[in-house]
Amino acid sequence: MARGAGEPSTKRAKVDEADEKEEEDPLVRRKEEVVVALKEARSREDARAERVARRELVTLCGKLEAKNGKLLTRLPPELWQKILDENLNPNDLPALTMTCRFFREMQKDLGWKLETDLNTRRFLGLLWWSGKVASHTLGWFQWVCGTFEILPGLQHKTRVKGAVYEGDLVNYAAFRCSVEVLKWLVEEKGWELNEATGWWAGQGGSVEVLEYMSGRGYEFDKECKWAAWGGHLEALKFLRGLDPPCPWDKETCSWAAWGGHLEVLKWARGQDPPCPWDEWTCAKAAKGGHLEVLKWARAQEPPCPWYIDTCVDAAKGGHLDVLKWARSQDPPCTWIRVECISEAMRHGHLHIVTWIDQQEDESYVDYSDFYI
Repeated sequence: MARGAGEPSTKRAKVDEADEKEEEDPLVRRKEEVVVALKEARSREDARAERVARRELVTLCGKLEAKNGKLLTRLPPELWQKILDENLNPNDLPALTMTCRFFREMQKDLGWKLETDLNTRRFLGLLWWSGKVASHTLGWFQWVCGTFEILPGLQHKTRVKGAVYEGDLVNYAAFRCSVEVLKWLVEEKGWELNEATGWWAGQGGSVEVLEYMSGRGYEFDKECKWAAWGGHLEALKFLRGLDPPCPWDKETCSWAAWGGHLEVLKWARGQDPPCPWDEWTCAKAAKGGHLEVLKWARAQEPPCPWYIDTCVDAAKGGHLDVLKWARSQDPPCTWIRVECISEAMRHGHLHIVTWIDQQEDESYVDYSDFYI
């Protein structure tokens, strides 16, 4: 009985001993010692000792990578694919492949795409228009900060080609609605919010991010139109509820219409006083192909004004239903027939050209009065 009771303890002792031996890997221990030696050599400005430490460190890292590679290959590639597909954020893939040769080779074998563009206009623009790019984690931002050379501030006209700026990452964090990342960049890294941060925060639509920025004294300016374009009604309400309210103008309505966000447009026009609008609200609705938005705007009393750009933008976007409706009204929306045909042809919308050619209507327009 005593013997049987002792067996589990013996097994646990062997497991603990094995774990202890694994933890005391001489390669790992020696690597840590060499890292310390390298730092000391640098502090003493001992170039010879630094070279020796560097060579040994490279050798140790190679041995550790080879050892770890053997362990990683115990799982078949298809199982690795399943694990990573289910647990890895796609945008963290470049960081993973940089950890060791095993994952770099796996990336080639499995055909994973490694695409990371940190240029603000291209990278954030892609996220905005596609709406399909996964957000990045705090770990990804930390990896970027530890891997790339980050230039101070935010440059537009005088950007260094291919460079990553502090402002790029700050704006991206605001756009992806991550207060956690934004706080880390601002409070831990000491980076500043910039004039464009509000625009990206407005597009992202996170009230929590906007609240954080407001709490740090950020002055909002044109964020209402960006929130409206993204369809972020709660963000728009927050911005207008500030003291003083974030300014808005005719673009707030036109950009809401462009994005097809009828509820945002209704709310903006329902305020006292209502958010102003003009003919560009109808034009932007037509450009986006949002017929219901256009119908609602024209059904108001008085109707939202429209003019030739409503038909031109509908033709340009290939939105035949919008163009037909606009021209079927009494009186019809003003158009310049030749310009509509030209824009439709330029953008490859032959069905628009065919329909316009079938219409019995003179192309003359009285330019003294575009508005109806």
